[in-house]
Amino acid sequence: MTQFPAAPAGELGAEYAEKLRRSYLNFRWPLFLLEPDEYTRPCLENGWTPLASAAHVAYWDSFQLRRMQSAIDPDGVEPAPVSVASNDEMAAGENRSWDTVLTEADEARQALISFALSLSDDQIEAEYEDRGGRSQIVKMLLERMPEHVAEHAVDVHRYCFSTDRWGREHLFRFYRRHFNNLLDSITGLTEESCTTVPVSGDWTVRDLLAHILAWDEYVLELVKRWPDISLTDALSEGPEANGGDELSEWASGEVDTVNARLQDARAGLTMIEVLDGLATCHRRIVNRCRRMSDEAMRTEVEYDEGERGNVVNLLVSTSAHTADHAAEIYAARAEGRLVPVRLRTQPE
Repeated sequence: MTQFPAAPAGELGAEYAEKLRRSYLNFRWPLFLLEPDEYTRPCLENGWTPLASAAHVAYWDSFQLRRMQSAIDPDGVEPAPVSVASNDEMAAGENRSWDTVLTEADEARQALISFALSLSDDQIEAEYEDRGGRSQIVKMLLERMPEHVAEHAVDVHRYCFSTDRWGREHLFRFYRRHFNNLLDSITGLTEESCTTVPVSGDWTVRDLLAHILAWDEYVLELVKRWPDISLTDALSEGPEANGGDELSEWASGEVDTVNARLQDARAGLTMIEVLDGLATCHRRIVNRCRRMSDEAMRTEVEYDEGERGNVVNLLVSTSAHTADHAAEIYAARAEGRLVPVRLRTQPE
């Protein structure tokens, strides 16, 4: 899928662009979990297919973009014609391919993001003629479109992360597979290369693994308490509360600040210690989840600020995080920055 770059902070348009980006990715990323036979199955709670849901998001992104463009420049862009069909009728009649629809959805959201970034604060705050009256239509729609896709993300998440869809053993196999893929990514690498070669920015393999360990430890803390989790207390108490052993260590502060704090706390760990911590944490997470009741696994909680889901959602999201960083290590190997011992040229 399209990887939308994060928008710079500071201007009103950039703030809306970031909301548009984050809300869409929340809708979009779970779709990679679907099997081809699920694309056109009416399995979402509203009776729609995943394909119809993506097409619906793409349609309204494009429609409302044209509406905002024509409000700002009535002579430059013709307003989009309103469909005579209802949303349900359009969803039922959707028969294009999965790839076609997803490409359209990606491009439509990117166009919205680019539009938001192109606007001045005055353009966003201004009133315009729209449908026979004057209103802050641009501002209203820039606020509405992240909410719109978030509403449909709820249906996508509830299906993609359903415990009935996954089953315990399937979930644990999926989680193990991504952990094993991470271990495979460092096979054959020397400790020296893992601790000296930059792989992601200034981070080495050891740094990446320590980062993954930090968030795996957070997941372990969550499943120990599940579903009795109070992020509100953790966020209000801050990282110094309760000896630094509570959720506040992970949940308090901006993402970059939290990552830097977690990384500093693990800066002294050796490769062996980091790998041992990862294996131990992985095993304990699975063991804790195995002991959970079905009701507890299905219970949705807020496990990160603004993120809510059940245990399936938690473990799949964690696996995706691990996979993203494993991909960085594989990329460094492919580029020749990390060379396994067995592939180094041997003297003749």
